[in-house]
Amino acid sequence: MMTTRPTRNAVWQSLLDVARLVRYYEAMANRHRRLHLLTRFLLLGAAASGVAAVVQVLPASVQLFAGLLVALLVAWDFVSDYANKVAVLNLISSQCRALENEWRELWADANAYDSNDAEVRKRNAELAQELEKATARADDAHIRSNNKLNKRSATAAYRVVETRDVVTQH
Repeated sequence: MMTTRPTRNAVWQSLLDVARLVRYYEAMANRHRRLHLLTRFLLLGAAASGVAAVVQVLPASVQLFAGLLVALLVAWDFVSDYANKVAVLNLISSQCRALENEWRELWADANAYDSNDAEVRKRNAELAQELEKATARADDAHIRSNNKLNKRSATAAYRVVETRDVVTQH
């Protein structure tokens, strides 16, 4: 007996969602990585200006400004915690990618002639729980969502998944 249409639709929607999340969390990790590097680069520049001012290559006013900028950037780096956020986002992205692969297998199973509707629904629910646990880490790390990036990720994911599905059907 083949899986019912509503069950196949639920698996398909889950596959689209996890594909979007893979791209979203990868993009978020890249964004936070760039912000982390920018903060560190600015900190290096401010510290170098402070050192140059101390050895009297630059005026004393630059020393004061550089010292204030260093303090501000260190505080910003501490509060933003980009390094931790990048690590968390990379972990979430990796877990989402693994779940995407499992959902691909489930999608294939759901379309098999001898699939069991109850088993497919049960596995879809289990994968959804795993996805919820993985993505909850973003809230735990105080990572704000980015709706614009989420929409771009959705568009890219839907295009890739639908193209891949069309290719595998022929």
